[in-house]
Amino acid sequence: MRRSDWLLGLALGALSGGLMLEAGVLVALVILPALVWAAREEARPLGLAGLLVGVGVGVGGLLAWADARCSADPSCTIGTDPTGYFVLAAGLTAVGAVLTVLALRRARTRTDAAR
Repeated sequence: MRRSDWLLGLALGALSGGLMLEAGVLVALVILPALVWAAREEARPLGLAGLLVGVGVGVGGLLAWADARCSADPSCTIGTDPTGYFVLAAGLTAVGAVLTVLALRRARTRTDAAR
């Protein structure tokens, strides 16, 4: 189990999550292969955990940035209420964090059992 898998998933997830808000559904062409890669790596679940954390952070961060910029400009209006997206981003981040902790515990248990 390598931490580089988690970092790769995090980077790809953050990029995909942010781009999905900007470019729309076409970014699914980037994230779907990443999800397939992460889900197939049963021996290394850190990639999937990093991907989920990355998508949550990417979506939440971009929405928070847009909300902060829009609140500073009185002429700016947001078309829809972004609360649902914030909840989704927080949920993905939480699920990814739980998967990360579980994967690290499983790796530690395997290491201890091998000794």
